[in-house]
Amino acid sequence: MPTVLITSPVFMTRDIKPMAKLEAAGWTIRHKPSGTHADEDRLLELLVDVDATVAGGEPYTRRVLTEAASLKHVARWGVGFDRVDLEAATECGVLVTTTQGGNDWGVADHAFAMILGLGHLLVDNHQRIQRGEWGRPVGTDVWRKTLGIVGLGRIGRGVAQRASGFEMRILAYEPYPDREFCKRWGIRLLSLDELLQRSDYVTLHIPGGGQNRHLIGGEQLALMKSRAYIVNTARGDLIDEDALYEALVSGTIAGAGLDVRETEPATLDRFSSLPNVILSPHVAGVTHDTVSKMSHLAVDSILSAWQGDPPHGLLNPAAWGRRRR
Repeated sequence: MPTVLITSPVFMTRDIKPMAKLEAAGWTIRHKPSGTHADEDRLLELLVDVDATVAGGEPYTRRVLTEAASLKHVARWGVGFDRVDLEAATECGVLVTTTQGGNDWGVADHAFAMILGLGHLLVDNHQRIQRGEWGRPVGTDVWRKTLGIVGLGRIGRGVAQRASGFEMRILAYEPYPDREFCKRWGIRLLSLDELLQRSDYVTLHIPGGGQNRHLIGGEQLALMKSRAYIVNTARGDLIDEDALYEALVSGTIAGAGLDVRETEPATLDRFSSLPNVILSPHVAGVTHDTVSKMSHLAVDSILSAWQGDPPHGLLNPAAWGRRRR
């Protein structure tokens, strides 16, 4: 009987059907012990005799992929794969999939909620009331303001659609744009620098790592309006956090919404003391509906591959013909 290791901590939230699919197909199911920190050594211990994983944020490095000889499939629960060495996985014949299309609407909702929360000072006002204060801090409109979207994938396009309901002027930086979509929703394509200069709100929706690491640093933040806000629900390394902290404290920009961080979990956090910041713990794409959808997609990809059919969300198709047996 094949064995699957489930490490994603919210895999079973509310919906037991994905688990039932695995059981009905004859899979043995293991769970990562609660609270276990899965570094390379611990992950290798957990992967003994495991055929597939519903993976969270563990490090699937070249060493792990090479030494976990039974592992055939890493099914990432989510759309990010920066913790998986894709080149090594392909060389080892290990399939890597993500749950593409499983949470984009949730992330778009969350990003826009942060935009509204920042502009209307919702968290700051809430905390003032909790302290027994009563005043009228002046917020910033969202209605008919200018929104800059960095990245027009599924999530970025979803944010644009939401912004259209607020009659926002929508700008975008996207190297490979869907021009028909841009035309339909009235999106103006600009360089990143031009977008930063003109936007009242900037929201990031591109992959992290590589050339995108610290895409937003001190130089870029200095281009923004002093009353502008930036939101990041994509990847933490897109923003240089030292530069962002300085920009927030100095008033270079008005505020920030951060769902993702350079180091996670972020504890004893310097940003938590700033009244012009909204923080959330990498949960933009985690709702009851998205959790269910992503869990089904992850399980279906494992079952499809096991049955000999190319799975949904396959990132390394070159591994298909050389996959481990």
